[in-house]
Amino acid sequence: MSQTPIPPRDAERFSTVCQFCIVGCGYRVLKWPVGADGGPAPGDNALGLDLNEQQPPLGTWIAPAMHSVVTEHDGKRYNVAIIPDDDCQVNSGMASARGGGLAMSLFRPDGPTKTRLAVPAIRSGKTLDAASWDEATELAARVTKAVIDRWGPNAVGMKFFDHGGGGGGFENNWAIGRFFFEGVRTKTCSIHNRPAYNSEVHAAADAGLAPLTNAYVDGQLADTLLIVGANPYETQTNYFLNHMVKNLSGESLPLKEAAFPDEEVDSGRIIIVDPRRTMSVAVAEQVAGAENVLHLQIEPGADLWVMNAIARIVIERQWHDVPFIRHHTETQTFDAYQRSTLMRDRPLDDVVGEAAERAGLDPALLHKAADWIARPKAGGARRRTLLHYEKGLIWGIKNYENIASVVGLALLTGNIGKPGAGCTRLGGHQEAYVRPAPLGGRPALNVDEAVRRGETKVFWVGGCNPVLTTLRSAAMARALEERGAPVAQALAESKGQPIERRVVAVVEAMKAGGIFILAQDIYPTATTDRAHLVLPAAGWGEMNLTSINGERRLRLYEKFMDPPGEAIPDWAILARVARRLESLYRAESNPEMANRFLDFDWQDDEAVFIDARYSFTGGPGDPMEGYAGIDYAVLRELGVNGIQTPVRLVRGTPVGTERLFEDRRFGTPSGKAKFIAASPPWPGYAAKVMRQKEQFRFWINNGRSNHIWQTSFHHRYLEFYRERAPVPYLEMHPADAEELGIAAGDLVEIANDMGSVQAMAYPTDAVKRDHCFLLFGQPRGAAGDLVSDHVDPDTTIPWYKGVWADVKRIGAAPELAQSVTFKPQNVAG
Repeated sequence: MSQTPIPPRDAERFSTVCQFCIVGCGYRVLKWPVGADGGPAPGDNALGLDLNEQQPPLGTWIAPAMHSVVTEHDGKRYNVAIIPDDDCQVNSGMASARGGGLAMSLFRPDGPTKTRLAVPAIRSGKTLDAASWDEATELAARVTKAVIDRWGPNAVGMKFFDHGGGGGGFENNWAIGRFFFEGVRTKTCSIHNRPAYNSEVHAAADAGLAPLTNAYVDGQLADTLLIVGANPYETQTNYFLNHMVKNLSGESLPLKEAAFPDEEVDSGRIIIVDPRRTMSVAVAEQVAGAENVLHLQIEPGADLWVMNAIARIVIERQWHDVPFIRHHTETQTFDAYQRSTLMRDRPLDDVVGEAAERAGLDPALLHKAADWIARPKAGGARRRTLLHYEKGLIWGIKNYENIASVVGLALLTGNIGKPGAGCTRLGGHQEAYVRPAPLGGRPALNVDEAVRRGETKVFWVGGCNPVLTTLRSAAMARALEERGAPVAQALAESKGQPIERRVVAVVEAMKAGGIFILAQDIYPTATTDRAHLVLPAAGWGEMNLTSINGERRLRLYEKFMDPPGEAIPDWAILARVARRLESLYRAESNPEMANRFLDFDWQDDEAVFIDARYSFTGGPGDPMEGYAGIDYAVLRELGVNGIQTPVRLVRGTPVGTERLFEDRRFGTPSGKAKFIAASPPWPGYAAKVMRQKEQFRFWINNGRSNHIWQTSFHHRYLEFYRERAPVPYLEMHPADAEELGIAAGDLVEIANDMGSVQAMAYPTDAVKRDHCFLLFGQPRGAAGDLVSDHVDPDTTIPWYKGVWADVKRIGAAPELAQSVTFKPQNVAG
């Protein structure tokens, strides 16, 4: 039996944060040369433990999944162990299924991650030829310049990550924003998971709220937790387990008693609004008892009705927070909210009855939810409710009004800016918002449409895979293939010629409808397979980066290994191209354009962070951002718990902010929060969606699973994770499966007017009749192929969850579900 090597006492130590979900669990990294292991005695190992003794299951020990061997640029090999940090307030030494395997995701030239992109590559026909950074930079800069000069800046399109954590961070995001918004100055911008460059929570901002308002400890302090359109056990695991579960189980009662000595306190309750009986529902019932868990298992698109009906009950029962509304909200917006959203002119029973009917619920459940959220406690103290929402609501029937409904309920009940309360998205990635303001207003330009219509001549994709995940993704793939073909031919025919002639050939191809595709990423993807220029990026652990988690906790994720081959951070890639553009325009005596690309001469990761820091002060219009007095030295000293933003200097010392809006000053000109009135109160199904709904039987919900992060970009190569979902799975009700002759493990086809996806059937009563749930971003089949191009016209946010399709059996469990391998991208060199 192989053994995990023991780190010696003098192993190098680094502090970091998990690269995956928004929770941002703290981890310790230990690194030591291969062959220089420590011993089991406490004084002979870096853990300080007697490893001759059996360690407890939840103790500090290094599992095989927490260890890897890396090879540095100088050829030296090192052991790396990544273990959860007991001192981190976020996770208290707990590891999620994803974080526990961080070490397995590290680049190994002799391991499963050897497929990482390591050198720039330029397409020549159907293959990609290895290139130097100078060649790649020259081609990127000259083609971009030619397009700006001929067609204008908006002909340069981009789709980049805007998140923190792995592959993101403030440093990379700042450079991306500087390049595209201040340098190129294009409006044709979009974010990794949607077709435009926009907020997913415009309504919250318009109301004066930030996306992330609370501290994680509020999950332990709340009387009631409200979770709308989210599955925190699987997608924010250790926030749920280390904070919410402690509340539901009663473990946090001493904390509540100390925080609220004048209030009645008890174990928490939880309301979960979700069409599926998720693992979150099951775990909550196990911990708190079914009597303390209210699962509102709604029909698609009914979230808006449910939230507003609950709010209507609250105000009819006079459970709303009158002093808060009177002193801290704009009165006229509250009046409009009552009329338009809460429909005060209609009888309560009619409003609640209609909402319940649309949601497929008993009206009594909506009354029960209102009671748990807002009925005053014994003694008259207001109930402390923490409201959380995520993609099920964000990517719902009408993004703007959906978010406004949960924000309105929070304002109505005064659950903002106090312990045990808040109105906050649960989040996907960690965050790294820092960028200059993008050009253009609302609604943001739909970049997917611009690509398909031929308006975009350069499409620069970074850290995402739109061929797999965007709405109507098959149409995106076809557009890139068809429009990319003449450019690929031009590059093949001009191979070996001077760069100026190659660029002329590319421009001629663009005149005929072509598009030049740049893709920078850490792995080969379906998008890099269609790109003309592939740029290898450094990832988590291969650069220093900073991010905030779901409670705005800013920390330094220290570099502890070299990136593969010639890969460099995203900020360095953009800086190279910017410097070359500056020199090209300077050579043409065009100082106006040259000056746009000045000051990209950062020497290291921290220089980018410092450059970004001065642009964010944490004022009322920017309530989450503010980094006064912060640099890498400060963050190293603060360690794994970092500091919560916004940060302000108080007598020369950086001071963080545990939760937002405790000063009752909101992000509006008046400083008061606004209610957002919805008119009409329910927008109905869009025409494209309605046609689909009428034509096809099953609603195809979609989302993530616990073991696989996003598109499985790391996990598709790691057997531990891959074997759990080697193909996408489709949850469907057993009665529906029996009716269609479908057995567990069968291969099925999900098809509609947008496209089709194959998946493995997984009968379960976790979904209702005529409902299904599809793993959303599995490389062998993505929900995006089924999603129409309908977006909220006010925000350009898609209804990714609004899919109807038919399901049919193809055959028995396929062999590909038993053994799946992935081939690296073909790069000749």
